Order: sequence, then C-alpha cells, then structure tokens
Amino acid sequence: MKEIFSQNPIYAVMAFVGTLLFVLKMLLLFVTGDGDTDFDGDMDIEHTDGGDAFTLVSIQSILAFFMGAGWIGLAAKQEWELSDVNGVIAAGVFGFVMMLFSSFITFQIKKFNNIPKVNIKEAIGRTGRAYTNIPAKGEGIGQVEITIGNKQQILQASSKGEAINAFESIKVHYVDDSGNLIVKKA
Repeated sequence: MKEIFSQNPIYAVMAFVGTLLFVLKMLLLFVTGDGDTDFDGDMDIEHTDGGDAFTLVSIQSILAFFMGAGWIGLAAKQEWELSDVNGVIAAGVFGFVMMLFSSFITFQIKKFNNIPKVNIKEAIGRTGRAYTNIPAKGEGIGQVEITIGNKQQILQASSKGEAINAFESIKVHYVDDSGNLIVKKA
C-alpha cells in the first residue's frame, strides 16, 4: 500500500478517495431513495431540478470519473508500464467512460422510478368498488379501488352516509381538503 502511494500519489488518491466517496454516495442512494441529503445552515443555494433529463455532470458522475481514472491510472503506470502521457490519456478516457456510464445508469433508474402523478379531482363522479370496509358518517377511513387516467388506483375514502362493505360498488361524491375521496354506495 505504501508503495502505491509513494510511486503514484495522484492516481492513488483519485482511486481511493473517489471509490470511498462513490460508495458512500451509492449507499445514500439506496438508504434515502434519491441520494439527496438535507443540511441545515445559513446558506441559500438555488437549485433547479433537471427532472428526467440526461445529466452528464453530477456529483455521482464526477466521483465515477475520479474512481475510474484513478484505478486505470494506477494500472497504466504499475501494470502496463505506460509512459506518463499515455497513462494520463488512458486514465482520462476511462474516467470519461465511467462518467458516461454512471450518468446513463442514473438516467435509466430515474426513468424507471418515474411514477406519474394522479389528479385526484378526476375521481369525482366515477364509480369503483370498496377495497376495504368504509365506516359510516366519516367515523373512519377505508379504501376504494377506482380507475383514474386509465390506471387502477387504491385510494383512501370515507363515507358521510351509511357504512359501505368491502367489494360493494361506490361512486365518488367529492374530494375533501386532505385528499380523501368522499364516497357513497352506487
């Protein structure tokens, strides 16, 4: 290990630090679901979300660049015995390829996880069926199965009138302020 740092300190630092931070960022992605973290402080930073656009330059892709360039730079110098110029070229090219790969994978994951939003107001007047029992006179919340935007949804609902048993037909009367459907027997 000492030999790696003494002969090629730049590549070694790029490889080890890039790999450590890349792995930490991936762990955050899996734990939090989006890889973003919230920090409290007195700084105001403007951030515009790129949405589903392909983003080449991100923290994840930059870390992938340093990780890939560092490891290939080490291999180029120690194993392949390339010159300094050829080692830098190999490291740069492979780092850029890793950057592209990381960005592409992140883009595909975001595309895969994109869940379309449902306009709950479109449920008004539609019919469906009670998925669970719905208590009478708003004394509790049940669930209904209803189709909105050609997609079947299971949503929370309550009844201002009589109780509705599971699997009975329902009609959506309106949507309350908290987003619960107010239903009655169809």
